[in-house]
Amino acid sequence: MRQNPQIDQRIASNSIKYLYCVDEDVQGACVEYVPFFYVEARIDFNDVRTGFSSMISLSKAIELHSFSADLPLVEDMVQDIDLQKTSSSMPDSARLNRLPDFVDDDFMSHMETQFVRYLLNSFKSRVYRNFELDVYSIAGESLSAFTARCMELMDGARRRDSDNLHEVFNRKLGQIEQKYLNESSPDNFEAARTASRNRDIFSDYLEKIAELFLQSKPVLNPNEDGSQKPRSSLELEERLMSLAVEAKEVIAELWDSYKEKARSVDEYILHPNLKDIHLVRSGILWMPTKAA
Repeated sequence: MRQNPQIDQRIASNSIKYLYCVDEDVQGACVEYVPFFYVEARIDFNDVRTGFSSMISLSKAIELHSFSADLPLVEDMVQDIDLQKTSSSMPDSARLNRLPDFVDDDFMSHMETQFVRYLLNSFKSRVYRNFELDVYSIAGESLSAFTARCMELMDGARRRDSDNLHEVFNRKLGQIEQKYLNESSPDNFEAARTASRNRDIFSDYLEKIAELFLQSKPVLNPNEDGSQKPRSSLELEERLMSLAVEAKEVIAELWDSYKEKARSVDEYILHPNLKDIHLVRSGILWMPTKAA
């Protein structure tokens, strides 16, 4: 690394700071470097209405023109830079273009002002609000992640609704039990065997329907049992099988309704206020012409 006489003289006359892009691909070669205005900034979002809070660091470079400090900056005039790939010492392979005469402390100050205006007008952060829960996304949370979090927040309410539905089906099961299994003691072996089989069938479906309501996720295909044949020609098993299919359908509908509530999301665009913007440092960044 070496110092450049032109830069040394300018440093002696003002407070402008200089950085150099370090390009490992051009080491050992003579590379032309051109100057850019660079700025590091921090935006501290702290929106009272949404509760959104975030600190965002920015490093940007802007081409130097005599009119740059007078015209508003637009998106295609500003580019991201990686400060990890810069150095305060000039690479040995660098050949610097002339720094324009209009670049002085006053010009740099105007560029800082223009950059702040650019952030006020152009920088934005998306925030999502769930209408049902009246909650907002947190910093860096994507729409899909926010929707999944809302689904988790609704889990308690969904469980209560599921338990209420389970009670409804338990009452239906009780009615079936009352109709088909509340007979007097069988008076012969064949009747006793039939009663025992009926009790086993009822117990199986009682357990199956209870498991449906205890599952963390609904059955993917609520009609998967629609083509299943009963183990007997008994009306009892046909009624129980139909009730199990109905249970799957209402559970799937319940999940769909809560998914819809979780997706009930509005998008808000937040722009920083002047008090949110903090300039960390600015200066001249020398970049290889192929990188610029």
